[in-house]
Amino acid sequence: MDGTSARRQDTLKAWSDLPPLAMPQKVGLRATIADDRGSELSRSYDLLRTRMLPEIMERGWTRIGVSQARPGSAAPLTALNLALSEARRPDRHVLLIDLDIANQSVAGRFGHTVVPTGPLFQTRAVTPQLAFSTVQADPESAAIALLSPQFQQALSDTIAHMAADVTILHLPSCLADDAGLAALPLVDTVLLTVDGRRDTAADLRRCEAHVTRHCPVLGIFLHSAEA
Repeated sequence: MDGTSARRQDTLKAWSDLPPLAMPQKVGLRATIADDRGSELSRSYDLLRTRMLPEIMERGWTRIGVSQARPGSAAPLTALNLALSEARRPDRHVLLIDLDIANQSVAGRFGHTVVPTGPLFQTRAVTPQLAFSTVQADPESAAIALLSPQFQQALSDTIAHMAADVTILHLPSCLADDAGLAALPLVDTVLLTVDGRRDTAADLRRCEAHVTRHCPVLGIFLHSAEA
């Protein structure tokens, strides 16, 4: 077996060994998750995915951050639904990581509560091609954790171990506190989500200014789902 085949076997084993994470059954949570192929909600994220792909592939970006101005539902739902959309492609494996340590908002979309004990990163299988990682860290020290070289190495090790085709990272909101700024150097690019009911043009300009100090803005997505 050559080196490439051995690495592929290791990757497949890493995915097959993951404990499962079931989709939520509560109506309120289900209504905002775009895992129903062909639905109007799913099609909107499929369109976003397809628009993003050329630039992602051309530039060789593999860590895609998703953030918003202030805490809310726009970024976690966009990160989750974009990951589900990308994972519907039969040739792709997607790793979704919730770096919003203080809120773990993506985990909340599964009806899952994160307790800050145990391994730093806990990864579960949502589908055969989508894995989801939460961070078991002190929510009161989110920025300190994100800035830690040890945390950054553990993040890189987790991503390398899963060997996904793309990693989507839900980031803390840009304007809430310093955790949002601490997370920006950990990604290749950032998709900014906008809540049309709450975010202002001034908020968006501030977010763009923060992001572009560290990496390019991939695009701006107007999130319209009620949640």
